[in-house]
Amino acid sequence: MAAEDPLLVEARTLAVRAKRSKSVWTVVHPLFAIGQLFAFFVSVAMLVAYFRGAVDFHAVHISVLVKIGLMVGAVVTGALWEHDVFGYYWFAPDFLFEDVMTLVVFVFQLSYLAMVLFHPGDMQAILMMLIGAYIVYAGNVAQYIHRTQNDKKKAQAAQARADALGRAA
Repeated sequence: MAAEDPLLVEARTLAVRAKRSKSVWTVVHPLFAIGQLFAFFVSVAMLVAYFRGAVDFHAVHISVLVKIGLMVGAVVTGALWEHDVFGYYWFAPDFLFEDVMTLVVFVFQLSYLAMVLFHPGDMQAILMMLIGAYIVYAGNVAQYIHRTQNDKKKAQAAQARADALGRAA
């Protein structure tokens, strides 16, 4: 497979950055994503407090519901953002891995809700599903941070190349 022309790659990168800047969802989506992360930390703290006997499970469950609500907001606004920038609501080639990971997290969260609804007396299974969902979510956050750092480096390199081309012209 032949390597892509660096000028075409750079033009696409700059075009994507321009679309990101124009999308209202670039501002709205992070509010839900950061809110979900904050709710995750609160919920983990509530889960630890539950294991220590400081709170009952109802308090943990409420914190999980808040996190899931924020996740739904993040998924919807993320899909709208992805459509504005890449023309796909889900599974844009540039975001395929992230979308698959988000889908896996969403399935785990829904599985937790199903356990609570259909097996309310099986606390061990409910807690294992919740812990599993949170492990998957933490992995998703880690890959997102990694991608964001890589994207920032690529954007800086593309801007440096564009600046160099501008000076050379």
